Amino acid sequence: MTNRLSRLLAVRFYSHSVAHDAPLVRPFDEVPGPRGKFAVPYIGTMLFSNSIGELKNFEFHRFAAHVQQLYGDFVKLRIKDKWNIFVFHPDIAREIFKINIKNPYRPGVGVFREYSKNRKQYPSLANLNGEDWAKLRRPTQELMLRPTAVSTYVSILARVADDFVELYKHGGFVDDLRQQLLRYVTESTGMLCFNKRFGCIEGGSILNIKYLEDIFDATDKDVRSFGLQLYRLFPTPLYRKFERAADHLFGIADVAIVDAIQTLETARAEGRLEEYLQGPHLLYALLSHPKMTGEMVERVLMDLFVAGVESTSSVLTFLWYELARNPEKQKILQQEITSVCGNADITKESLSEMPYLKACIKEILRLYPPTAPGSFVRLEKDAVISGYEIPTGTEILIFTQHMCENEQFFTNPGEFLPERFLRSNNPLTSTIRNTHPSATLPFGFGPRSCIGQRFAELEIQIITAKFFQQLDISLPEGTYGKLERIFRIFSAPKDKVSVVIRRRS
Repeated sequence: MTNRLSRLLAVRFYSHSVAHDAPLVRPFDEVPGPRGKFAVPYIGTMLFSNSIGELKNFEFHRFAAHVQQLYGDFVKLRIKDKWNIFVFHPDIAREIFKINIKNPYRPGVGVFREYSKNRKQYPSLANLNGEDWAKLRRPTQELMLRPTAVSTYVSILARVADDFVELYKHGGFVDDLRQQLLRYVTESTGMLCFNKRFGCIEGGSILNIKYLEDIFDATDKDVRSFGLQLYRLFPTPLYRKFERAADHLFGIADVAIVDAIQTLETARAEGRLEEYLQGPHLLYALLSHPKMTGEMVERVLMDLFVAGVESTSSVLTFLWYELARNPEKQKILQQEITSVCGNADITKESLSEMPYLKACIKEILRLYPPTAPGSFVRLEKDAVISGYEIPTGTEILIFTQHMCENEQFFTNPGEFLPERFLRSNNPLTSTIRNTHPSATLPFGFGPRSCIGQRFAELEIQIITAKFFQQLDISLPEGTYGKLERIFRIFSAPKDKVSVVIRRRS
């Protein structure tokens, strides 16, 4: 009787949405998943992957799809020496999001950690946990996640977008759309981070896209290596590849920071500092924060620059491809832009009146989630999730990517339908409306959500509004279908995207 009462109390105090008709809470041992030799620490995952034909050319999203097919929406697996829970249902995800976790943990990326140590850099936010993480995150968050702070950059980014659109005022054929968008994103992210124009739009990107690919390819291989980190003993080919790429990317950011600080010092010496800081200046704001040191500021800006360029250029490529592939959606977007702005400039006020533009971005983040597989949680205390007792320390992977592709949660999930995210009584909207917000969290959730998400959204909104205000985009004849992706820390188009640009009539 006492045991039964304690189980019932556990449901009441620790569970967040256990079904009312559920029997007693079930023990952790009963969570579905591979057992026996497949649950042996370290080698169990490899044996299981081999048994389902996924060990060779291992890709995590395909592996996860097999796991869901075999065991359902709530699965227990042994990965390395830790128990993991795989979650494939938004209702279960919602339970987890309600659990209060004071110091959210992330496993980090080993090759990045090793590079930072060798280069004597301040650790990345992605590789910090506990109080070390909070010390860097809190002041940064104050300056980067407030909508009012971000909106002050609209006029600056609009000028960068104008220069990009000017390149295509007469139309033309673009062989590699992402390479061209990289020029805009590098230039605009440079303005956000360093208040510096790099000259990418006029003279091509200062970033070598090969190095950008290399750094994330090496990171992906490191994550998929099941913890085999030989580069900690000697410089492996993987580490050398990462090191060359990181030196290139961080070198650009490092020079920009030095130049920006010199400009600030010159303005101060000449008595022009107050005038110079009339506009937004993230670098100065971070340097002025009482809890931020110079090396902390350098780390934040370098991470924001490198990650922002990679992820935002890919999201923009996916978005413009789908608008080219769906001319009827492109026309709706253009009609909205024209009705709000006409031929006038894009402002923060006009952006607030463009729900279809924002719906297009939300839908592209659903159709091509920027991070795979989704969100990560490590429990700080025992909890009851989906009717099971889950112990402290269990690591949970929430596969939002798989939820976004599941027709159980989204009508016609493979189609680009921005109307899912509109508040409207339109019959189409009512039929396909997104009713599972826990399935669409492209920037993560809670305290460890993406620190640069508001900047990224603003960059995408401004260039898309500016471009389609004046231009049409279409695909070459014979091009069709959803883009194939490569899955790394951020997803990216697998192949080049070619488009045809014409001036709007």
